[in-house]
Amino acid sequence: MKKYLLTFLIAIVIGFFLSNFFLRQYNDFNGIKVSGIGEELYFIQYGVFSNLESLEENTIELQNYVYTKQDNLYYVYVGITKIEENAKKIVELYKSLGYDTIIKKFSITNKDFLELLVNYDEVLKSTNDNTAISSIISQVLTKYEEVVISG
Repeated sequence: MKKYLLTFLIAIVIGFFLSNFFLRQYNDFNGIKVSGIGEELYFIQYGVFSNLESLEENTIELQNYVYTKQDNLYYVYVGITKIEENAKKIVELYKSLGYDTIIKKFSITNKDFLELLVNYDEVLKSTNDNTAISSIISQVLTKYEEVVISG
């Protein structure tokens, strides 16, 4: 019995020191953490539809949009940006066109799309021309569909 107790205590002490060693190594990690790659983006949502036919009927007048399907509902987005001021600018553009939209935040992990979005956001930030804003939105949505949705 004494022999097993001593072995058991030694195993606990060694396990304690090894776990501390490995945990310290993890805390000092300077590489890219896989769980932290995503960035919060602002998605400008136009609407939610129960089926594809309803989505197509209600988006006839929209020039550019992307949609996703979650829980048998179709979510339509008319703009994507990293910058909150740009999101408000897009909402105002659609409001002036007679469309009600809302801003939602989602985390995106696609590095290629995130890099492309930086350039588009800078141009969008520097303009107030509705034609230019529409053009930028169109390009962003096209790239999102190509890079993220289609893969």
